[in-house]
Amino acid sequence: MKYRTAVLMFFLFLPLTIEAETINIATGEYPPWTSESLPHGGYINHIVTSAFALSNIKVKFHYMPWKRALEATRVGQFHASSFWGNNEERRKNYYHSNVINNANFVFFYRKQGNKFTWERLQDLAPYIIGATRGYTYTEEFWDLANTNKLRVSLANNDILNLKKLIEGKIDLFPISKLTGHYLLNRHFSTNEAATLSVNPKPLALGKDFILFSKEAQGSKSFLKKFNEGLKTLKAQNKLSEFKQELLK
Repeated sequence: MKYRTAVLMFFLFLPLTIEAETINIATGEYPPWTSESLPHGGYINHIVTSAFALSNIKVKFHYMPWKRALEATRVGQFHASSFWGNNEERRKNYYHSNVINNANFVFFYRKQGNKFTWERLQDLAPYIIGATRGYTYTEEFWDLANTNKLRVSLANNDILNLKKLIEGKIDLFPISKLTGHYLLNRHFSTNEAATLSVNPKPLALGKDFILFSKEAQGSKSFLKKFNEGLKTLKAQNKLSEFKQELLK
């Protein structure tokens, strides 16, 4: 009897190993914010992984074109998608996390000729503007594009749009300043990058979110745990730390 009791007490005090939950997240290439080739999957996905880790949740990222990521998340193939700008229409189909990042879109342009300036989007009517498929930009931007009040030329990714800009196939391209310089430094020569400049006036004051599917089981629980983890990371100043690592 004493032997049985001793064995029972031994097992009672063994540390419990709780297997981590896994969340599947659709994402895409938008370096340095998200990228399969970057440490931690880029700045945003580093935050996502770290926030969920505080609740012992593992993240499995699935990289794909952005439009596919959005639609696959909407129908419940993935729990969430990382990451998206603010768009009221999407709130019908997705739960939104708390704000994960603020990044402004600005216009890159070729330095040749007069310095480029603008006040209203309507001022851009004379120009051919590059845009990347699936990106949010602003509702006004797409309204003007869809009614042919702006001339917008689509490409599948930001690198192609920067190439088109350097080659003179488009006149302007909106992209976050950090992303633009990051891509120019890694995919173009110094001389090519030197042909471009940036207008500081923002097209959009970006607020970025993780979108959670309303169809995937457990999404609301994952959303709650993510927001809790994000709040902790912000309190610990981890977001600034992650960004400094990225810029090294």
